[in-house]
Amino acid sequence: MKTIPLKTLSADGVGDIVYADVLREIIRRPSDPQKGADIAEMRRSIRLLDALEASNGELRLEDADYELLKAKTLAMPWNLIDRRIIELVDDVTDADSG
Repeated sequence: MKTIPLKTLSADGVGDIVYADVLREIIRRPSDPQKGADIAEMRRSIRLLDALEASNGELRLEDADYELLKAKTLAMPWNLIDRRIIELVDDVTDADSG
């Protein structure tokens, strides 16, 4: 079981980065955007969305679900350069067991 804190990161003059919102976008994006999502990926991703919806301050995932989220997070193309995105990615990829 892995635990990811669901933070909100702020910066002066820039919009907040709300982990739950960003993770929702990461999960919804197919692992291979050129091919799209097959039904197996769709089912696994919906499990992640359900876990995110049920979370309260932290996202707790079984190992297989965590590995999918980690892979999707590392594959995500970002459209801006921001230290807070690095913090989010680090929080996902270095999630605590617990």
